[in-house]
Amino acid sequence: MPEVPSNFSEFDAQAAGKALGTEPHAMRDVAHGDGETISVGDAVLEVYRAAGVARVTTPDARIELFRVPSYAINGERVVFEQGEEDNRARLLVRGDGKVSFYPVLRATESSRAVDSASSGRMDSPTPADPSHNITGRNASTSSSEGEKGGEVQLVQMQGRLGRDPWFGIREDRPAAGFPLAVNQEGSSKATWHNVVTFDDAAVLLHGAFDRKQITKGKLVDVTGQAVVVEEPRANGGVKKVPEFHATAVTRVQGSPRPGR
Repeated sequence: MPEVPSNFSEFDAQAAGKALGTEPHAMRDVAHGDGETISVGDAVLEVYRAAGVARVTTPDARIELFRVPSYAINGERVVFEQGEEDNRARLLVRGDGKVSFYPVLRATESSRAVDSASSGRMDSPTPADPSHNITGRNASTSSSEGEKGGEVQLVQMQGRLGRDPWFGIREDRPAAGFPLAVNQEGSSKATWHNVVTFDDAAVLLHGAFDRKQITKGKLVDVTGQAVVVEEPRANGGVKKVPEFHATAVTRVQGSPRPGR
């Protein structure tokens, strides 16, 4: 269901508390005046309507937004957005106490690439050629096809982007991706993989795209793992879609490795 923004000055603490599964309480802050507080799990949400301030405190961090224009309630979550159309940030509080804060990326294409990925040989991790590291290596991945002893076994592929990356939000996380053509050794035919990356890696990829560093046709190394994502069908069934969830995307500046 789409989120319908409401005026922040009319924040409904009772409705927000119901969505998060807890009761709101009135409070007063020395700096911001009267407000409401909602405790959910280890997180504490504070809203000061008159001051235009939303604050979330967890055991590890505090996030405070000023001049908040609107909020939305969708299912078991409360969402606050701040900033201009091309420079927005989103603060999200879930009913399980999880908190997310991230930039709202400008979607250049559909939030899911239309090219379907096909399975093929992937190399074990090897030292990369001289390259330009674009994305970070701390993005989390979904359930994989290759875990040993509880540790995720990462693999590396090298290929060219079949189109410019797409950017969007998936499961309340910044996401980005692109189809990657990998030429198999001894074959002129490419195998296509649907590469998807999340969180900081997606944000960094967006910056690399804006700087024209990673665009259609560019040669890149991707490090990550093969996964299978289940998507609901209109008829009630489930469609299994293979993807490659990358924790790092690296532009290759030199010549490609032999066999690529």
